[in-house]
Amino acid sequence: MGGRMDRRAMLAGMGALSLNGIVAKALAETAVDADNNNIPPRPDMAAYVRSPKIEDVSLSPDGKRIALITKSNGDYYAISYDIATEATQPFQLGNHKVRGVFWGSNDHIIVSTSTTIGLREYAGSKQEHFLAHNINVTTRKLHTLFSRMDNFYNTVVGDLFRIKVDGKYYATASNYYMVGESPLCLYRFDLDTNRGKQIDQGYNDTRDWVITPSGIPVARSDFDRDSKEWRLEFYKKGSGWKKVYTQKEAIDYPSLIGLGRGEDKVIVYIDAGENAGGYFEVSADGTFSEPLDKNGYDRSPRFHPTTRQFAGFARWDDWVTYEYHDPKMQKLADLCKGAMPGYNVSIYEFAAEDPRKVLIYGESSDDPGTYYFIDFGAGKSLPIGENYPDLPAEWITQKKPIKYKAADGLEIHGYLTLPPSKVHKNLPLIVLPHGGPQARDTSSFDWESQLYASRGYAVLQPNYRGSSGYGDAFVEAGYGQFGRKMQTDLSDGVRYLAKDGTIDPKRVAIVGASYGGYAALAGATFDPDVYNCAVSVAGLSDLKEFVDYKVTQTASARSSAVLYWKRFLGDKDDMNAVSPARHAANCKIPVLLIHGKDDVVVPIDQSRRMERALKNAGKDVTFIELKGEDHWQSVEAKRVEMSTAILGFIEKHNPVT
Repeated sequence: MGGRMDRRAMLAGMGALSLNGIVAKALAETAVDADNNNIPPRPDMAAYVRSPKIEDVSLSPDGKRIALITKSNGDYYAISYDIATEATQPFQLGNHKVRGVFWGSNDHIIVSTSTTIGLREYAGSKQEHFLAHNINVTTRKLHTLFSRMDNFYNTVVGDLFRIKVDGKYYATASNYYMVGESPLCLYRFDLDTNRGKQIDQGYNDTRDWVITPSGIPVARSDFDRDSKEWRLEFYKKGSGWKKVYTQKEAIDYPSLIGLGRGEDKVIVYIDAGENAGGYFEVSADGTFSEPLDKNGYDRSPRFHPTTRQFAGFARWDDWVTYEYHDPKMQKLADLCKGAMPGYNVSIYEFAAEDPRKVLIYGESSDDPGTYYFIDFGAGKSLPIGENYPDLPAEWITQKKPIKYKAADGLEIHGYLTLPPSKVHKNLPLIVLPHGGPQARDTSSFDWESQLYASRGYAVLQPNYRGSSGYGDAFVEAGYGQFGRKMQTDLSDGVRYLAKDGTIDPKRVAIVGASYGGYAALAGATFDPDVYNCAVSVAGLSDLKEFVDYKVTQTASARSSAVLYWKRFLGDKDDMNAVSPARHAANCKIPVLLIHGKDDVVVPIDQSRRMERALKNAGKDVTFIELKGEDHWQSVEAKRVEMSTAILGFIEKHNPVT
């Protein structure tokens, strides 16, 4: 295998933070001749597990600056790069959990972070709070939105946006006003003075707003947690808000998405009823269009970068494709795809003031991800950087799409990653089910499957029933199937690979996180003859106790979150029947449990319960608690600790040779 194409742009001088040139030049890479044996040594584990060199990137509205998030020596940095002058400005963010970056104006970077806090009123319950920080790249000062504002916590609720009023950019954010019934309020922030001005005050049950690029409210959605009524309201200057549509749905209530094809229309996603799975354009009088798109595949609306009006769809299958109804935007999307031949390309961001300037991201069979800036108007391109520059192309293997029949005939799609060797027969296997469960794997680079493949394992990632991306019927096929058909979908994949000789059915392990962690424990207790060992990261073990936790966390036994889980899990008896902690005596294999103490999604008590149950049953169990780690494996050092433990455990109980 030859080296990847000459597109490499490495983050230079990070140790000393000499950041000039971080985006400026692509360093030539010496290709390895496919006809010789000069293959670089296998990378160490940390090369896969470390955070990507570029964790997020954004393009300024005028397309003249790039902001990116990177990490050095355990600390995060936001970096501003001037495309014309090649000047860079690093801003140290410390060890906060950084969640994203975007330009609030051409001179202000907005960085989103989060922190885990305990809830005093609900013992043992935690929440993740999100904050937004405004960095003035000229003065180098940082200010947290909503700080020093009376009756507000300095958190943000929902998404951040950028608007332009009388030629000046503002950032918008919403938060609860902690007086009376704590209504959700939408504010715009002057990024020079950091002063906020209220755009609108909603209710405590307000969910979202749609506003024009100039900050004028168009529509608002509310969801009454008691009556389960979702409301859509339109705003008219001089007469205020008018309710135009309601729908009662306890779980799958509609979503307000964005502007329609005009500033007097909005896009709404309907998730239940006869129009389930459809995007609609709704007018100010409540009139619904025909479905804009309804084909059962994963897709999301795309909006014009300047007008913010609906412009088409991005569709996800193995990779993303774009369909714009605006011919100019479609042409730009096609040009982006053709800019990196041999790559799967996704559009990261268009410049709002000139969409011909764009950030794109591409992956190939031997490149785990590279970012580019392209100015189609000027005919120029600039490599920004790679996600994993320390991984040689020879140690990256392609995720191969596969499909097989489950025992009941349902077709299951998934991905198979094979070791970077020429012989792909009789391999040891790791089954790696995704979390969710209403999510899916794609062909995109996945550090975990690549790490295991580099150690000699085949890796199977099935999109079992209940996964998204294959239509509503496929999701609904998972209802009531925790520990049942959702589980045998995994072992059916093992049998499929064993039948064609790819894997050795006597050398199979299962590793998963979140729902995948549950699947690992269910494999150990309900399907133990398939696997040699199981690793559960932040997995569920006692489903009834988990639902009770959600009742406490949401302060309601009828919250949408609680009802969602009951739909998947069934009643109390159903939950107990498929709770691994209640069937620990069935376990025949070693189990490794790993859980972050700051997990707000699946409480660490779920792993503690499983450990106690296995120990009481006299089973082989190891439990590692990760202090300061959350559900999403956000802390790099903890991710390294976790992966070290997993590899050691698997290599002991399911060895390659």
